[in-house]
Amino acid sequence: MSAISKNESRYLDFLENLPLFKGLKKEEINQIASNIVLKIYRKGEILPLASESQSRLYILYKGQSKLVKINDRGEELILRFIKQRDVLSSMHFSSLFDTCLEFIEDASLLSLSEEAVNKYIAINHSFASNIITMLSDNIQLLMTNAEIWRLKTAKEKVGWYLNSININNLGRLTVSKSAIASFLGITPESFSRALKKLGKEGIKIENKQVRQSKNSGLCFYCDKIVGAKCDLYGSGKCQIAFQKPKL
Repeated sequence: MSAISKNESRYLDFLENLPLFKGLKKEEINQIASNIVLKIYRKGEILPLASESQSRLYILYKGQSKLVKINDRGEELILRFIKQRDVLSSMHFSSLFDTCLEFIEDASLLSLSEEAVNKYIAINHSFASNIITMLSDNIQLLMTNAEIWRLKTAKEKVGWYLNSININNLGRLTVSKSAIASFLGITPESFSRALKKLGKEGIKIENKQVRQSKNSGLCFYCDKIVGAKCDLYGSGKCQIAFQKPKL
């Protein structure tokens, strides 16, 4: 690992725009950044998160990875896709919860030690508050995933996922269909069948791009969590308000 120099403004600019550093002064961010280290990972590399030596707070600067749990038979459960700007705090994981980061593409990972994080939590109220918000967001994300896995059909799962990445009609698949199927808790075959059913509704994937013949097609699969990121959600132009019955 290599420490980030205070002169590397590109990293500081990146950190300043993260919710984790919201409300902090530039000099406070510079102070924290002096303890951040950078490590490069290649596609396919795995970073175990169970050991104490890996008990850190991670920020993905470039690339993509996935948070996975692998059983004794080598079967993989994808808990979350990690994209640029995402924060993952393995220092708050239980030592009994064995997970790892598997890199989907070449990536740059920034990290802070548990000691450094606890130090700044103690002396900086804004940073402490941002840590709590980040942990709360991660818990809600896992709760949402549990709802998707248990309460939706295969077609609803795929529709929800495509809608979640197609906010403001900018959707593009950045991971393989098999990885998405694993994340949704269905087989690749079920994923393909669900896509065929969605195709009858005008929803397709062409050249890894989400396409829909009717702008409102994917809105049927929207929810409050996904909708919170949409410019139209809750407005007079929100299609879901007109097409879904109110409970």
